[in-house]
Amino acid sequence: MSPNCKFECSYFISEFLFEFTIKQGTPECQEVVHLASDPDFDLRTLLPAPTNTIEDAGPYFTMGLCYASDPETGESDVTIHRLCVQGKDELSMWLTPGRHIDAFRQKAEAMGKPLPISISIGVDPAVEMAICFEPPTTPLGYDELGIAGALRGRAVEMAKCLTINERAIAHAEVVIEGELLPDVRVREDQNSDTGKSMPEFPGYTGDAKPALPVIKVKAVTHRKNPILRTTMGPGEEHVNMAGIPTEASILEMVERAMPGRLQNVFAHTSGGGKLLAVMQFKKTAPVDEGRQRQAAILAFAAFPELKHVILVDEDVDIFDTDDVLWAMQTRYQGDIDTLFIPGVRCHPLDPSQTPEFSSRLIAEGTSCKTIFDCTVPFKLKPEFERCKFKEVDVKRFLPDFEP
Repeated sequence: MSPNCKFECSYFISEFLFEFTIKQGTPECQEVVHLASDPDFDLRTLLPAPTNTIEDAGPYFTMGLCYASDPETGESDVTIHRLCVQGKDELSMWLTPGRHIDAFRQKAEAMGKPLPISISIGVDPAVEMAICFEPPTTPLGYDELGIAGALRGRAVEMAKCLTINERAIAHAEVVIEGELLPDVRVREDQNSDTGKSMPEFPGYTGDAKPALPVIKVKAVTHRKNPILRTTMGPGEEHVNMAGIPTEASILEMVERAMPGRLQNVFAHTSGGGKLLAVMQFKKTAPVDEGRQRQAAILAFAAFPELKHVILVDEDVDIFDTDDVLWAMQTRYQGDIDTLFIPGVRCHPLDPSQTPEFSSRLIAEGTSCKTIFDCTVPFKLKPEFERCKFKEVDVKRFLPDFEP
């Protein structure tokens, strides 16, 4: 998060929420309609879902904004999920445990009912960024479209779906309407038998899941001459969407506990915006010693998928990896400045968290969360002042130079 707007997202969350509105007239996303009841309907030829590697389980929609509602309360949620094209009118859906829509799906399944779901593809960046917020910043039943409305300065317009009782984002390029079927599962790689799914944000191809819920597609609507939006897991594009909500969640929780101490947070690119956070902490008095470590523990609580935290002082540029590593080389001693929190749940896509990787990991999906405290002890701060170079008087060499 840039230094000038470090509290912007968390401020939006608490102060300037915009409820969505219903689009009047024909929404942009429904200019062209294809019904699944048409004998020629086929997702595989209708939409150009990409296959990125030779191991992919099939074509994937990677930037589908899935919108569904709690069958009991009517509360809605929107998130991005891995959607693999399994047939002419079927998609498999991998729902990371703990996601809101999975809770809705389980409720509907317990009732023996399908869960209506819309998949909006191709929206503005504010919407894509906002829906990456997760608990505890946005608790169960919280509609992240309110954050999107705040970021864009106006409410997100929604469209009533044509074939299901649900809404979709009106300005989307493409919308897929369907239902999550109760008690129906499919092997993700049934059409490829590769044992793999698709490239994920840690930089590895994920394993195919043996039994995933199925979306039965009812219709596809889109703009005239639509553009299909997609992304790959590894890379800064994912970080820009996932990292900012991570930063905002950490900033908000730490600011509540110890106001003014945490200066900024960077969800580092190497961790995909999820696994590694660099936290810039300012100690102003001797009693602040140790609070930087409490801030790191709060970060783990605020964002449970976080694996590593690097703590640095306020004079370190957290967006410059060389500067962060410089702090580690000159202000860190491994035996006293490393804190381990073993046996904690982390992100399920981290391939190193298996008992095969380490016998100390008692169950797949658990990690040792680690704090690297690269801050200077408060009493020694005067001895760790950085070199203060002279300002260069450019006019001595270029008399006509105007800054």
